[in-house]
Amino acid sequence: MAKRVLIIGAGISGLSAGCYACMNGYEVEIYEAHRIPGGLCTSWKRGDYVIDGCISWLLGSGPAHPYYRIYEELGAIQGRTIYDFDLFATFVGRDGRALHFYTDVDRFEAHLKELAPADSGAAHKLCALTRRLARFAWGVGEAPELMSGLDRLRILARPRQMRDLVAAEAMTMTDLGAWFGDPFLRDAITNVFGDPAMNALALVMTIGPMSLGAAGFPLGGSLEFARAIEKRFTDLGGRIRYRSRVEAVMESRGRVEGVRLVGGEEVRADHVISASDLRSSLFSLLDGSRIDPVHQELLDAGRVYAPVVMVNYGVDMDLASDLACLGTTYELEEPLDIAGRRVRYFGIKNFCYDPSAAPAGKSVATVMLSTDWSYWEELLRDRDAYNGEKSKIAELCREQIE
Repeated sequence: MAKRVLIIGAGISGLSAGCYACMNGYEVEIYEAHRIPGGLCTSWKRGDYVIDGCISWLLGSGPAHPYYRIYEELGAIQGRTIYDFDLFATFVGRDGRALHFYTDVDRFEAHLKELAPADSGAAHKLCALTRRLARFAWGVGEAPELMSGLDRLRILARPRQMRDLVAAEAMTMTDLGAWFGDPFLRDAITNVFGDPAMNALALVMTIGPMSLGAAGFPLGGSLEFARAIEKRFTDLGGRIRYRSRVEAVMESRGRVEGVRLVGGEEVRADHVISASDLRSSLFSLLDGSRIDPVHQELLDAGRVYAPVVMVNYGVDMDLASDLACLGTTYELEEPLDIAGRRVRYFGIKNFCYDPSAAPAGKSVATVMLSTDWSYWEELLRDRDAYNGEKSKIAELCREQIE
């Protein structure tokens, strides 16, 4: 008789775990509090427009990357058109100069040198690093606890890539920008993500795979991507119970027994996988007594990205002439106070590369602004003030776009 596995959460990790458990002969059931799959990998409709809340690019969208095989096994890629970007991002300074982050690394290097000939050495250094790391990825199955001796030898056999990886991982975007003497290039590279403290790997290990056609956008968007994996899971015999929130993992003498749902229903199982976040898994689903020192360090000192305000507009015009993965960031003439912060750089992107996002001749335009959780927590005490601030931000962003 097949052993039974219960999975908490039908996000991408929960669906994927369910698929592989089914492939290996387990009886699998997923419990999901929402009514749709995907978790954070989601999109939603507003009138004729689809607002995408997750995927900007999919690492492993092409055969040049080892993750591609995983997406094939999960049924996420088959029959799906991938849009490969020519531009990762554009940054426009107050003087009108523009830096285009081309995904063709040779073109990107030539562009950097053209903008600032004196920085040719820094341009070559950045692009050479990007080329060397373009094909780097932890191999499928190389989770540290699953590595064999041969797996470890393979990693040691690529010492230059490992040195590059360690060096890039130790740098922020501010550090990367400091390679350049030209103030505009330094500013553009530092702020392309809107977060100067972002790890430099975010740039070099995104443009690199994009240059190989291995980090594009799956047309149809995030929710359809999740639904493809959901279909693969159910085709394999798995079951999903939506609107079923798990309250606790049941255990006895240190062994799992199953889960208890909100409402009191208890479901027995041989194994339980929590595809929830770390804090919820340890302190809500379990009793908080099993804290590995590594987990405690992550909870106490791990860097949490700043929350964002995401503002979306259905636009009655075609913006397809200005396509880039992250869109275009503009240095403002005068800083603005938006979402509790002083904003010097204003970024806007559109989804015109995906025909499912908007009717023909129209566009979805998106603005994302870093903010502070405490700012909104305080506002939430007064619902009118909270809603008023959201309306104010929407109007300020509209004015900037126009």
